[in-house]
Amino acid sequence: MTQRYDVVIIGGGHNGLITAGYLAKAGKRVVVLEKRYVLGGAAVTEEIVPGFRFSVMSYVVSLLRPEIIRELELPKHGLEILPLDGTITPLEDDYLWRVNDHGKNIREIRRWNKADAEAYEEYGKLMAEIARFVKPFLSMVPPDQGR
Repeated sequence: MTQRYDVVIIGGGHNGLITAGYLAKAGKRVVVLEKRYVLGGAAVTEEIVPGFRFSVMSYVVSLLRPEIIRELELPKHGLEILPLDGTITPLEDDYLWRVNDHGKNIREIRRWNKADAEAYEEYGKLMAEIARFVKPFLSMVPPDQGR
């Protein structure tokens, strides 16, 4: 028997799944096609080495809008976002370790570059300012390109 769908979404990453969720909620029959064995894109954590769970794009999930989480009832469907305690960036013969402690981060950056450590404070302020500027645009409906 042939199944019919209103919408076929190619790609079961987080964007495809969110789109499918909204379309299904609107009453559309949706199918999502994904070539990988796992769905979720940036929202996926995988065991890449025995005992070590890792997500290359986990920070992107922090950009998941609260209204999407609420409207699609994602926690009810298993979404759990864990706080990020820190990150480690492997470098040639060393690493850069960042944690939720501003002073420790500055000391860690200073190990690599004193000027970058001094600029870190200003960098944080600029990033917060940019985020405040961009945030309103994230929930705007884009203009109709056909008009």
